[in-house]
Order: sequence, then structure tokens, then C-alpha cells
Amino acid sequence: MPDTNPTGSVLAALPLLLLAQPAMAAEGPARQALIDADYQQGRTAFQQRCSACHTLAEDSANLFGPNLWEMMGRKAGVLEDFDEFSDAMRESGITWSPATLMAFISDPMGFIPGNTMMIPEPVPERDRVPMISFIMLETGAADWPRPESAMVQDAGVAPGAPVSERFPSFWNHLMSNTTRYRLVTEEQEFIFEAYFNTDGSVDTNLERARGFWHIDESDMFCYAIYELPIRPAQFVECFPVGAMAIPRFNPELWRSRPAEGMELWGGITVGRP
Repeated sequence: MPDTNPTGSVLAALPLLLLAQPAMAAEGPARQALIDADYQQGRTAFQQRCSACHTLAEDSANLFGPNLWEMMGRKAGVLEDFDEFSDAMRESGITWSPATLMAFISDPMGFIPGNTMMIPEPVPERDRVPMISFIMLETGAADWPRPESAMVQDAGVAPGAPVSERFPSFWNHLMSNTTRYRLVTEEQEFIFEAYFNTDGSVDTNLERARGFWHIDESDMFCYAIYELPIRPAQFVECFPVGAMAIPRFNPELWRSRPAEGMELWGGITVGRP
């Protein structure tokens, strides 16, 4: 989709887009289903599964994954200021549309084998249409207005309430289990464990390394770990709290590049020593 396309042109061009897509992507969500979809359900699904790596708004930064503004109608693996696409994504021949996005989130590894998205499991069927509708509304692809529910405060919890009340799943998951890191530099690979505490501190299984964490007004979870016995000796990461709202246990759930020359793999394992 050219940058000059008006809002809503994706749906108008959808029949043409589908002609060029693989057969498994031929059936996408109906326009009325997208219009009627639950905005808050789609927003929650996106925050929980996608927001650690993707932003939506125009001029927002790329994270580990690309910004998704005006993704509909664009070829997969093509974005001027993002060069981290996998070869599988670049060579897929796919143009993003509601139908191809539906096929992708239904079976990420089956639809584009070899892609490197860090949360590769399918989105639950009940969340797929709401998520696509939400993405279209937030990336300039919808030709219907944002619903009034978009302005309603989630869950009825006051913004100033403690983190444990606003994000109970995140709180219980992170404060009760072990965060595992694998740091890779040109010189070495280093694995260690971290334990996030309710007082804002971070302990580790190393003699000196420690850190701190904070949630800002935009509900971004940011933390720093320092005095590591490698170089660089510290790193900082930030991502939306909603990205950890669904408990997942795997030693390598996400990947980032928190410092020059450093690649970090992070994950959650059950319990604490």
C-alpha cells in the first residue's frame, strides 16, 4: 500500500490483494465481522501477545519487530527503516491483508516456515478477528470509526492503583518465578538467572550483579541489570506490561539487542530457588 493511500483503501482493494495470496489465505474475516469485533478484546490480545515487539502508531519506533503502521497492503519483509526481517519473511511473497494476517496468526510457522517471530504459537481462534480489527483501527487501515469502548478505562481499575491490582497476572508471574537470560557477545556466551522483587529491586544468582525495575505512566515495564561479569557489564530493557500478562514458561521467550554487540535471550522458568 503506498503511503498516500487513504484510510479504508485496504478493504476496497482486498479482492485484488487476495488474488495474489496463497490458497490457504484465501478466506479472511468478513468486513462486518471486523466492524462488529470487540475492540477491547482485540486490544488485550495484541498487548499480551504482540506489544513486546511491535508498535502501531504512525512514527512509533521499531522494537525487536517492525512498527505496523500502514502494514495492510505492504509486502511482508519490506520496511524502509527496519532491516531485521528473516529471509523467510522477505522471500514469502506475501502482501499483508486481513486474510493473510488471519492465516499468519492462525499458524505462524506453518504459513511462513522459518520466520523468526519470538512468540510462534497460534493466536486463540476467539481472539483472531478482534485482534485484526484492532490492528486495522490502530494502523490506519479501517474505514469505520474507532468505537466508544476504545476510550473506556480497562477493567475498572483506577490508573493510580498498585501494580499488583492493575496487572495481577503480570505481577504474580514475574514476582513468583525465575527470569533466565542468555547473553551472547562476539567473545562469549553467558547464562544467568534474575529474580524480580516486589520492592523494585532485582537479585541474581551471581555474586555482584543486581538491578532495579520500574513501571512508568505509559505502563512500560523498564529494568536495568548491572555489574555483570562480562562486557558490556549492564543492560536496560523496556516493554509493555501487557506483553507478560499471559504466563508462559520457556527459557527463551524473547530476544533483544540491549547494547551494542550484545544479543540477549530471555525467558521464564517455574519457581525460585
